[in-house]
Amino acid sequence: MQKQQWMALVGALALSLNATAWAGERTVNLKVDGMSCAMCAPAARKALEKVNGVKSAKVESDRAMVVADDKVQDVDLVKAIVGAGFSATVVH
Repeated sequence: MQKQQWMALVGALALSLNATAWAGERTVNLKVDGMSCAMCAPAARKALEKVNGVKSAKVESDRAMVVADDKVQDVDLVKAIVGAGFSATVVH
């Protein structure tokens, strides 16, 4: 295989893998109730980040924004928040 063909093949493979990684991602917004102190938001964020498939979680005030694989179910995110001592609902 010539160098040009090899580089084209490697480039195409890299692009296809990168597209696949981004294709199955979604953002979920949650309303979180019961947070009343400075340590609440970090506790809720850590609980969300422990859910398998969650890529990132941001918690501010009474809102959470979660970026996760599309395989992650909303109910799993709510369960994580409940497990941390709060309640949550999905905001559409």
